[in-house]
Amino acid sequence: MTDRKKADPIAAAEFPIGGTVVSGESPTAEEPMTEVQAVRLRELCQKLDEPFDGNLTQAQADARIEALENRDKG
Repeated sequence: MTDRKKADPIAAAEFPIGGTVVSGESPTAEEPMTEVQAVRLRELCQKLDEPFDGNLTQAQADARIEALENRDKG
């Protein structure tokens, strides 16, 4: 084991340690979208006459909001 791995026990672990974020994943990406996201998404969907999906994850909601905002600008 290198000195760097001794200083960083998460890097030294062969398997992810419970609760750690692996490879840049967001710890909330797979959780249901937040109420703030739902409100913003609902507003955009109504404005652009798009269907609203209330079952998105936080990551999916972020992507959908970004896409609709870009469409609204252009």
